[in-house]
Amino acid sequence: MTLADHLTYLCETYQQWEVLVKSKENSFAPTELLSSLRPDERDHRVRVEMGGSGEVIRDAESGDALLEVVWSSARRGWALPESSRAEPHYYVSKENLLVSLCGKVAAPVSSQLSSTPPLGAPVCNACYKRVERGELSIPKSTGAESRIISELLLRGIKFSFSYETSGEETRRGLRVYEREVVGAQLEERNLIVTVNRETKRMAIDVLRLNYHAGKIPAESDVLVTARRGDEEVYCGEGTVGTVVRAWERAPLDSQERQEVKRMIGEFKLPDCQIDSKAQFSDLKRLYDRCSRYYRYASSQIECVKRLTKETTSAFLLHLDEADATWDVTDGEAKFIAELRRQYPELIRTEAGKKERARQSDRQLRQAEERQPIVEARSNLTRFPCKDMLLEVKDVGMLRVGDLKGKMRDGTISPNTLVRYRDSDEWAELGEFLKKWVRSRATREQLNFLTKLQKQRGITDEIPVDMWRSAASARITELLRATAGMR
Repeated sequence: MTLADHLTYLCETYQQWEVLVKSKENSFAPTELLSSLRPDERDHRVRVEMGGSGEVIRDAESGDALLEVVWSSARRGWALPESSRAEPHYYVSKENLLVSLCGKVAAPVSSQLSSTPPLGAPVCNACYKRVERGELSIPKSTGAESRIISELLLRGIKFSFSYETSGEETRRGLRVYEREVVGAQLEERNLIVTVNRETKRMAIDVLRLNYHAGKIPAESDVLVTARRGDEEVYCGEGTVGTVVRAWERAPLDSQERQEVKRMIGEFKLPDCQIDSKAQFSDLKRLYDRCSRYYRYASSQIECVKRLTKETTSAFLLHLDEADATWDVTDGEAKFIAELRRQYPELIRTEAGKKERARQSDRQLRQAEERQPIVEARSNLTRFPCKDMLLEVKDVGMLRVGDLKGKMRDGTISPNTLVRYRDSDEWAELGEFLKKWVRSRATREQLNFLTKLQKQRGITDEIPVDMWRSAASARITELLRATAGMR
């Protein structure tokens, strides 16, 4: 790669305000520096290093630093993740790094950003909400991930990677990004397959399925490319056989190993050895199908009895064993139809549907009947004075703190008549508690008022049935009096 190549890339990919190129003495816009280069300087071979200390353009042979690329601290926006399984985040600049607003992930400072979320892609919900609220700064504490990012920033380690050409400017008309096929990256790459002089683009999983099905010859040509900005770059080439083998030998990373355990455990799938990204992709496809049919069966609760995830996966594997292509079309309808044919006991009969409706009505009535008890018990928990005595009709005086136990053993109910003072009218316990909790002084008000009166040397007793508004007025009066004394 020449110096002119990289400067041209910066000019075409980024807006002028986003990036400057700095020499020892001065800083220039990439277009300005490019136009001022002599012919021998334009053809100077370089390599680019992007790491914790920023982006540096170095001599390709000696490694001496020639120029520094300086990125604007005002850069912010949405960026597509490197992995298709990850969701887009909104990034802001932090030293020589881009950090997401949710504080969980970071990206190279040279990542391309957009002011709008990618169309059709579910974005990070935390980032989206912060953008909507106009909170365009990194939160100080968002868990372990943000602490890791903060440590990387403080240590200046961040992410370190380099971009260097293979020594050839282009291969097959494309700038070289990777000299050889990298198996671990094939899921993120574009595969251009040539069969009988006909060129097709396909994903690695589709290529692998067609290869093992004998639909594509092993010796067919494959060109691997990727998108770098608006440019398609070269990432290796080979035959269908060699590319598929590279994918099947690519090892899993630690996050994918954790995902394997989770997916197998959730649907109780048969234990199997998952060591490569190809096997992981197969497992993920099976997991997605299990999730799809489990959700659909759950949505048909009116005609299908509740299925467990284990039952769903076992039945799906049974159908696959009989016919691997059974759900190419109308999979959901066929799933229910086969369930009805093979396991009629899991399908609700008309009598079963009526019984389920009656059971639902019974549960609803029971919930309505229990509502006063639940509400009364909740208000007893919130009651500010547990030692207060209430007169219970036909029972006598009882502490408020003892009423829950009496309700539990059936001695009293929410309809039992109670009163606080002899002069008060009788009221049902449930209504008495509801009104008291809503309008009488809270525990916090009573405690604060007691402290204020003690500070002022006031010995008047505070009535526990004081209205909440009266307690607030009394607290305000004492606070003003205290301020006036100062």
